[in-house]
Amino acid sequence: MERPARRGMSSRGARIKLALEARAVRKQHALASALGVHESAITRWKEDGAMSLDNAVALCRELDLSADWLLLGIGHMDQHRERDEIEPVYTELFDILSPGAAAALMKFIKLIA
Repeated sequence: MERPARRGMSSRGARIKLALEARAVRKQHALASALGVHESAITRWKEDGAMSLDNAVALCRELDLSADWLLLGIGHMDQHRERDEIEPVYTELFDILSPGAAAALMKFIKLIA
């Protein structure tokens, strides 16, 4: 089965490099220490090497990145900040919807996102 085309930057490694530059990370050693990994792990990640989900989450937290953007190339690196601003509205809306209507709305949101 053919994989669907991804939006945004073509590789996770390229997105990591862009994020490091955008967040002004000059010392890879300091980032590695903060993440609890060896510096060579970050070098491998920048070259599209294997990365555990735990490490991806830790990197997103440390650099304040959108996980959708880092892992899937969807949206932009700061889109999670926008979601934090509108999340309470969705919470209130989903509280008043039936489970079926909530599921349909989620399907629609994912379709247009």
